[in-house]
Amino acid sequence: MNTLQAYVVDDDADVRKGLTTLLISAGYPAQGFASAESFLDAVGGDIQTVAGCLILDLRMSGMDGLALQRRLVEAGCGIPILFLTGHGEVPDAVDALRSGAVDFLLKPVNGKALLKRLAACWQAETERVHARQQREQLLSGLHRLTGREREILRHALQGIRNGEIAGQLGLSLRTVEAHRSRLLLKLEAASIQDWQRRCELAGLPSARLVELLGH
Repeated sequence: MNTLQAYVVDDDADVRKGLTTLLISAGYPAQGFASAESFLDAVGGDIQTVAGCLILDLRMSGMDGLALQRRLVEAGCGIPILFLTGHGEVPDAVDALRSGAVDFLLKPVNGKALLKRLAACWQAETERVHARQQREQLLSGLHRLTGREREILRHALQGIRNGEIAGQLGLSLRTVEAHRSRLLLKLEAASIQDWQRRCELAGLPSARLVELLGH
């Protein structure tokens, strides 16, 4: 579920409908939920890849906003959360910020302030989702490699030259070069260095790649 979506979770039907209408009129794909439980049911097994922005009421019947935030954090979901809160709930909202929420807005919500904050979240989410997609694409190439190709790539990422790799693995230089050419085709890269740079930009440092290749 890499498509960005604005989610409004609030048990007040008027607030939920008003905010959802506001977001849609501003050009955002938006969906409203009357409870935290119904939101979790909707995202199901895709919870880790939910992206966009969650506009979440702090106090609700059933699971409240803070409990939903904890559930998402525990599941590894990185969607930014904007909390909606009443004046008397500000201390709780501060706790939510400490747990990773982006911001909290006092009810009744100012539409302009909400859209301004949402725009910043949307830009950051667009970049986060793009980086995640890049990582997934780069890592998918590893699954196409044979055991020997993974071994040679792991050595190459550590800066070991072909001749040394051949000596360490008991192979001829020509065999190592042939494996290296084939693995580059599978990785769709011009060189090991090219693939390494792309991985770095996508948040996959060489040390992490070496670790993955060792399994």
